[in-house]
Amino acid sequence: MGYFYFSSQILNRMNHSAVAAAAYRSGEPLYSERDGLTKNYGERTVAPDCFILAPKNAPEWVNNRERLWNEVEKIEKQKNAQIAREIRLALPNDLNNDDQKELLLQFCKENFSDEGMVADVAIHRDKENNPHAHVMLTMRPFNEDGSWGNKRQKVDKEVNGVMKKVSIHLTNWNEKETLVQWRKNYADLINEKLKDRGIEDRVSHESYKNQGLDRVPGIRLKRTAFQYETRVKEQAIRNNVPYEPVTYYGKINEEIKQINSELDKLKELKKQQVVSLPEYKNEKSFSEQLDVIRSSRKLNDGEKTALSMVAQRSKSYVDYIIAKQVKDEIENGNWNKKIESEKVKITSEKNLLNKAFKAYQDDPKQVLKYGFTPSKFMDQMKEKVSHIKTLEQKNMEDLSKLKMLLDKADQALDIQSDFTRKEFSVLYQSTNNYSVDEMYHAVQYFKETNKVLREDEVSSYAVSKYKEHEKNTPSLAEQTRNISKSVFILDRAIQKQMKERLSALKEQNFDLVYEANKKIEQFTLQKDRHEKDLAGNVQLLRVNLQKHYSDSLDHITNAEVLLRLQDRQDNGMSSGRVDQDLNVIHQQITKEINDKPMDNSFTPDQQVERQYSQSVASGLFQALEQAQRANENKKHEKDPTEKKQRRRYRGQELDH
Repeated sequence: MGYFYFSSQILNRMNHSAVAAAAYRSGEPLYSERDGLTKNYGERTVAPDCFILAPKNAPEWVNNRERLWNEVEKIEKQKNAQIAREIRLALPNDLNNDDQKELLLQFCKENFSDEGMVADVAIHRDKENNPHAHVMLTMRPFNEDGSWGNKRQKVDKEVNGVMKKVSIHLTNWNEKETLVQWRKNYADLINEKLKDRGIEDRVSHESYKNQGLDRVPGIRLKRTAFQYETRVKEQAIRNNVPYEPVTYYGKINEEIKQINSELDKLKELKKQQVVSLPEYKNEKSFSEQLDVIRSSRKLNDGEKTALSMVAQRSKSYVDYIIAKQVKDEIENGNWNKKIESEKVKITSEKNLLNKAFKAYQDDPKQVLKYGFTPSKFMDQMKEKVSHIKTLEQKNMEDLSKLKMLLDKADQALDIQSDFTRKEFSVLYQSTNNYSVDEMYHAVQYFKETNKVLREDEVSSYAVSKYKEHEKNTPSLAEQTRNISKSVFILDRAIQKQMKERLSALKEQNFDLVYEANKKIEQFTLQKDRHEKDLAGNVQLLRVNLQKHYSDSLDHITNAEVLLRLQDRQDNGMSSGRVDQDLNVIHQQITKEINDKPMDNSFTPDQQVERQYSQSVASGLFQALEQAQRANENKKHEKDPTEKKQRRRYRGQELDH
């Protein structure tokens, strides 16, 4: 069966220039009246063979390529107007150049120009084994007088029992059935020409499935991917090394070639002996069966886009773990953080405006401390509300774009999860007791070693792989310390802004007053959120530590104090008594502070670090006092003699 290719696309005014498209395909420089530029893409290695076919009622000027497409762009004025249809078709290699051109002339005349379209045809022979043609077609018919006709017309039509005006196409050029018929006509004409030349090969416009062929269709690469693969292939030939595809769909097509090769071998095998396909599959190796899983999956356009997006972001071949990492990067990456940060700023400013408005209702003079002028308050408020709405709109748009990206990442992850489950089922009997992560690592182990794990080893092997990745994941202690420092820094930032607000009020610089208030609201909101996260982490630390201390830890609320206790526990230095350990820690941190006295050589970060240490020392001292007091009380409660003596002593004091 010979190679058949016939595709169609619509060029619209929003994204395309008809003059530019015609210039590129014909290889001629053409002047565009639309933008005043000459479209010139340089000379091709092999000059295209071009001609124009016109319907009988078309004006003479359609035979002038430059004027033809400028007139098209004048008549198609709407922003989203369809300006041209492009047909791309392969010419059969078995025919010589003259026969190919004759075939194309006959096909374009019978199917396009005789039906009312102008066909601007360009045959490209740049690649020796890839002769093909681009046919640009007008979308609008001509009237009998040679003027442009209408594409659509409104007619009366009954819709759900009611007569309505509806718009209908005046030609059938946009209908799917017409495109199918064009494809069939082209295939029939090729076969007719091949037969006339005594060539036995034939082509078909139908899919492999409709032809009843047991073959997998390849995926057409986009221009950039095709050009990239071509360069890699040429480089491999120059270096005398095997060519290996590098793009995602290039690799898929290579796998498809291998599958079709196997199917061809199967046909030969069937000729020699009767073997069923299931039996043949059982004879195939695990590796071959795994290859078929990915290559046989038919992807729709949405799935292709999702996988392409993940491949571009990861710059690698996509599998389950890559798709998962890309999703995590989108979900928790810098863009999402920026959107969240902008949302916090917007919320903070809205809170500030609400406070200012409430203050204005109580006493207009009170708005001065928020950065407003009482006499201009409503105008200033309207201006700031309008600004916030603009920021909210942009934030919503950014969030929508992020959600679309995340949806694609989810789709890619679903596809790769499905691949992983199917691959795992080839290697193992059961899939019910394993997570997709466990299945993935088990499949990867086979791909790397060509060995299959025992089923009782699958989970433990996955755990070992997790530990490799956990090295880069912050521990609970690291997370808690980072949050604690953030709370401290935000608290200092709030105090600083309060001082700046007071200074701005004294100077009556109300713009600075407003900005300071805005930052105070923002930092306070961020601090509140961090403190909620910190409270959860502190509770976890306290529960973990309580296993090793008989004393209660409820009185310790400072996260850094708990972290220092945790460090002693992890290093095997804990005494088992809270007061003793806190005393040691307090001495250590005091020594750290005294060993590094503040001087002018300290960087701002070092100054913040020292101040943080001082706040920790203060928290430690309070916790130490509370722990010692708790131990004293416990000791007295356990010694009844001392208890009586204390009562007797208090009684004597009362007598005096």
